Amino acid sequence: MNLKPQPAQAAPAADVASIPPRSRWRTIWRSPQWMVLVAFAVRVLWIALAHTYRIRTTENNFGFGWEIGRIAYSLAHGMGFSSPFGGDTGPSAWTAPVYPWIVSLAFRIFGSYSQASAFVLLTFNSLFAALTCWTIYRSALRIFNRTVAIWSGWIWALLPYTIFWSVRWIWETSLSAFLLSLLFMLTAEMDGDGRLSSWIGYGLLWGIAALTNPAALSFLPFAGCWLAYQLHRRGKPWVAPVLLSAVIFWMTVMPWLVRNYEVMGQPVFIRDNFGNELRVANNPLAEGPLVSAYHPAQNNLVLAKYKRMGEVAFCADQGRLAKQWIAENPGKFAVITLRRVILFWSGIPKVLESQRLADTKNALFLASSVLAIGGMLLAWKRRVHSAFLFASLLFFYPLIYYICFPQPRYRHPIDPELLILGVYLVSETRPRTAAAGGDEQELAELEQDEVLPQFHTLSVIIPVYNERRTVLKILRQVARQPLSLHKELIIVDDCSTDGTREFLRDTDLQQLLGGNGANTVKVVLHEKNRGKGAGVRTGLEHATGELVLIQDADLEYDPRDYPALIAPILDGHADAVFGNRFHYGPHRVPRFGRYVMNRIFSLVCNLLTGISIHDVTACYKVFRSDLLVRIDLRSDRFSVETEMTVKLAKLGVRIYEVPIVYHGRTYAEGKKISWSDGVMAFYDLVKYRFKD
Repeated sequence: MNLKPQPAQAAPAADVASIPPRSRWRTIWRSPQWMVLVAFAVRVLWIALAHTYRIRTTENNFGFGWEIGRIAYSLAHGMGFSSPFGGDTGPSAWTAPVYPWIVSLAFRIFGSYSQASAFVLLTFNSLFAALTCWTIYRSALRIFNRTVAIWSGWIWALLPYTIFWSVRWIWETSLSAFLLSLLFMLTAEMDGDGRLSSWIGYGLLWGIAALTNPAALSFLPFAGCWLAYQLHRRGKPWVAPVLLSAVIFWMTVMPWLVRNYEVMGQPVFIRDNFGNELRVANNPLAEGPLVSAYHPAQNNLVLAKYKRMGEVAFCADQGRLAKQWIAENPGKFAVITLRRVILFWSGIPKVLESQRLADTKNALFLASSVLAIGGMLLAWKRRVHSAFLFASLLFFYPLIYYICFPQPRYRHPIDPELLILGVYLVSETRPRTAAAGGDEQELAELEQDEVLPQFHTLSVIIPVYNERRTVLKILRQVARQPLSLHKELIIVDDCSTDGTREFLRDTDLQQLLGGNGANTVKVVLHEKNRGKGAGVRTGLEHATGELVLIQDADLEYDPRDYPALIAPILDGHADAVFGNRFHYGPHRVPRFGRYVMNRIFSLVCNLLTGISIHDVTACYKVFRSDLLVRIDLRSDRFSVETEMTVKLAKLGVRIYEVPIVYHGRTYAEGKKISWSDGVMAFYDLVKYRFKD
């Protein structure tokens, strides 16, 4: 149904003093105008108090806008749009033209590279960052509801991360975010609008956005086609509005394209540095992020080549070298492309003076991505009318950065939409209902005057599969650990084929590991290979201890951590204890990809369960045995770790974490978990969260 706004009726003037304070604050809270005003004031105050306008003057002020600042300097001094790295290297199309022209205007009025210019430009950025509150509010109100709109607008206004880009970076980042959010808002609001005036403005705005940040054009085909389809399904004319809007778009960008053809000697669409961006991301040193050694701004040899060849020829040659490297290294290109996908959404790892702060920033960055993707999936599932717009933006906008290189600021233009989706997901979350049958009362924390529970035996379940080289060593380490509890070693061989099975069957392990009565040893042999989860379940069937600990048969985990693992339960503070491999003490540095996937998985698990665990997939977990009987484990493979975590969280048990030592193996050393186990773990995470 097409709703038309009714003419506004004049309201009688009210005495401000007569408005109750609560109503006044409520009016401010719901007002997008106040969001914009507060956002702008906070940013300008930040610039003034933090002195962010004092740009470093090293490298001839290159840090003042980098290539954009150099081009702006050339424009301000009558050399035209040229020389992105200083000197006089001739005409350039290294960047899109809008923002360099804005910077050059500040240079002309307030002085090149001056603090006054920096203050004005950062204030300019802050103005458009503040106006983004309005576009966010309007989009969320149109697509979802007022609650999502209000919270999204105020979070954008006050969140330090969104403030950072406008008060620190003299770049088009904040302007791009505003323009793309404005286009997103207009696309949602033009649903069914066939007025030619609306489509003329739409085409003009897209032209301006293209001349500011061409990456925004990845959303244009989907936004335009969606609007055309909405007209078509209503039986309205759509060909003329679409064609007119397209003509306006091309008329807007054409002067710049003509200029490029005339001064560069060949057609250049908006900017010509794609070959260079491809090369700095795909080269013999490539690992995913930018390799600065291949960039003319960071390497004098590359800069000399740029000056010698000229910009167009240089970028073409860089692109040729990048494509040649990709053709010669397709496997590595695929791996680093996947890594770039992860980095785009999780953030670039940084080494800061405070590593905890760096990890926190990346965790929040990743959390915002996960929340946004979750919100998009929920909107799609619930058939929200504009869910297609969100999905196409999140899918297609990052593609160029997957094959080049990601940076957090490259994601910022779509942060407004990500924020809306994240707030929508959180707003739709319902609190978990209380557990039935008195579980929570039974598992309530001990009162100070209560007697602590008594534990006598620790059952250590050790699933084994093809670990002939390590099994005896790990068994001896477990048996030697001095504990106040009797240890029950339950070794479950999962039909090994490398001699492990025969060794366990033919060796008198009770005599070897009994420790003069300190340990009891049980060996169970599976007749066919069933997986780690099946081994854990079999071990539980034979366990008699009040506490149960899971121990892998390789040497990745150190049994010397047993005292720390069982202490919170013995002291009455916990019902289950999880080991944490990712702590700030001494530990082996994990592979980056594996670390990122573990962090993502743990974050998703926390979002679904409402708990906060840093390392869901760690093997070391200790439980009160009565809990494991109640949760009825079903998983056969490695995802048993996930099932245990989710089901314990649903029971509401007290879970502690302790740091553990971890000596991770490579696949060459015998590691068995694969990518398919990761996929199954995600599947089981969702399955066991919403089903038994």
